[in-house]
Parts: sequence; C-alpha cells; structure tokens
Amino acid sequence: MSMELELKFLVATADSTKLPALLATCGNLTDKGPATLLNAYYDTPDNWFRRHNMGLRSRLKNGCFEQTIKLAGQQHGALQARPEYNLPAADIVPELAAFPAEIWPEGTNITTLQQQLTEIFRTDFIRHNWQLVTGDSLLDVVYDCGEVIAADKTERITELELELLSGKINPLFSVAKHLISKLPLRTGWLSKAARGYLLAGKQQLSKPLSGQQGLIANLTALQGTEALYYRQRADLTDQALHLPLLEQAGHYLQSLSDELTALQYHDYSEQAAALAGQVLQGIEVFELPLYNSFLLSLSQLLLQQSNLATGDQTL
Repeated sequence: MSMELELKFLVATADSTKLPALLATCGNLTDKGPATLLNAYYDTPDNWFRRHNMGLRSRLKNGCFEQTIKLAGQQHGALQARPEYNLPAADIVPELAAFPAEIWPEGTNITTLQQQLTEIFRTDFIRHNWQLVTGDSLLDVVYDCGEVIAADKTERITELELELLSGKINPLFSVAKHLISKLPLRTGWLSKAARGYLLAGKQQLSKPLSGQQGLIANLTALQGTEALYYRQRADLTDQALHLPLLEQAGHYLQSLSDELTALQYHDYSEQAAALAGQVLQGIEVFELPLYNSFLLSLSQLLLQQSNLATGDQTL
C-alpha cells in the first residue's frame, strides 16, 4: 500500500506549455517524457465500489497492465490524499482476489463482486511527466490531456497533478502556490473517477445542504457548489438560472471566514470575506488566483492539523 498525496488543478492546454520553464525555477527538473495511458474503471451494477468510497481501475501503459484500488481518504481544496494499492495485472479486467484481504469490508464476497464487475467508463489520455527535486523533497508532476469516455459521451481532460514522492510536504504546496501565481489554474475538486461516474449517469451532483458547520464541511460545500455551477453553466444558456449557485458559494465563503475568525486565522478569514463580497456582487471568482491560493492554503492548514493530531511531523 502507498499513500497518494497529490494536488490537482485544471489548466488549459495552451497554458500547459509554460509548465517546464516555471517548474525549473523551483528546483532541479527532469523531463520523463510523454506516455499514453488507457484506463478502465470498474464497478458493479449497484455501484458497490462507489458506495464504499472505493475506486477500482485497470491501466494499460507501455504494453503492461496494472490494477489499482483507492480507498477513502482526505479530499479538500486541490488536495487528494488516499491510500492506494497498485498491482501488476494479466489483463484489462481486475482480479480482486489479488488485493490484500484486509482492505475489504467485513462480509464482502469477493467471488460475487468479481462476477459482477462491469466497465463503467474510460479515461484515455497522454501524460506528460516531470520529476522535480525541490529542497529535500521529490515531486512527481504530470499534465494529462485526453478524454473521459462513457458510452457515446465524452468530456475533455486537461489536468495538472503534483504528487509528493518523498520528503516533506511543504515544498509541494510552495510549488503549487508559485504555479497559481503564474498560470490561470483552477482547483480540481472532481477526480477523473468522479467525472466518469457523472458522465455515465451513475452519480449526480446535488446542491449542498445549508447550515454546514466546521472548516471541512464548509469547504466541501463550497467546492461542491462550484462543481455544480460549472456543470450547470455548460448545460444552460440562461445565465440567470445558475446565479443562485454563485450566491450559495458566497454564503459558504462567508461561513469559512467566520470559522477562521473563531480559530484566530485572521489573514485567511479576511481572504474568505473578500472573496465572499466579490461573489455576492456577481463576480465569478473560481478562476481567480486569490480564490485558488486561498483554497490551497486552507488545504495545507487542514492537512497540518490532521498530521499534528496523529503525531506526523513531516510538514
């Protein structure tokens, strides 16, 4: 098992050409070259894996198959931190019995699950890969360009991912902050798997409930509202129909400001309040550097709190 700790952003293809030069200013950069990755995501007809917050994927890369299961973890801001199991595979269809027995919920019938496995969607893309040594940390940086494919539906993939391979965590966030200041990045809250389930009609985005309490709850509600806003905007021609979602985002930003004030993080509180004011004036802040830098800082804060609670001092 490994713990995948990565930051995910959306970036236009034209802007991705600037990545090597910008990354080179952050440390020692090695270009690992491009690779074509063909990925199939599996589940059962009743979404067993999705209901258990698990992801099952097989991948073909350089003529070899690999199968992966990702378990529940943290997801807030651009951060995704999940335990994952990667194993070589003989074919495109995963072999569930190959994974460790302890990952399965009590009472799971692996044989029945195996018989019910169905390919739900694919994500096929070209991955441009660099490794960056910055300070005493090693980062894996990839830019993926391709498509999510579910039956006859497709959705574009243009994603930047920064993953910590070894060393301390803070340099991961420092590099991301630098890129946000130089490129029009947008925080990538929906994973490729989540987008695939949505495209396949196996999951729906619903409007977050009001009355959220706590930093993580309000941040999750904010980003859920942002994701819903963009998906509705793509489907609707009347802008007035999705303006209420902007107002809801402003509400969650103000709630975050109030929570941060109570915790005495006054700088972050002021940023959230300023963004809330802009949103409530009808300004779409989701692509602004201030908004995405704020989300990144909040992710770092939440991760730091989590690590301190468990005694992990690797920040």
